[in-house]
Amino acid sequence: MTLSIETHTAPDGRVTLALRGEVDYATAPRIRESITEILATDKAKSIHVDVAGVTVLDSTGIGTLVVGYRIARDVGVAVTVTNPSRFITRLFTVVGAQELLEETTDAFAVAPTRAT
Repeated sequence: MTLSIETHTAPDGRVTLALRGEVDYATAPRIRESITEILATDKAKSIHVDVAGVTVLDSTGIGTLVVGYRIARDVGVAVTVTNPSRFITRLFTVVGAQELLEETTDAFAVAPTRAT
């Protein structure tokens, strides 16, 4: 179970956490620690969790992101999940956490078919 987390802080206070790998019960605590460290610096204006490189996301991972979102919101820092796959978008929608997604989409829409 591997997870890498790259953190980048832009001059405007936008912090990006780029996650790569598996986000599950074994690795989710590292995300919580990263968010806690960012909030402790008191410099972040927003946190953007980039999940483009996530290969596995379980309920513990989603729960960790939701808790991080709520804690950050309570101290005035916005948290959004960016670049979700269609599968991750559906997961967030099913569990009622779609407010974390940077751009909400209709995760259950049928893909348009091409006319020939």
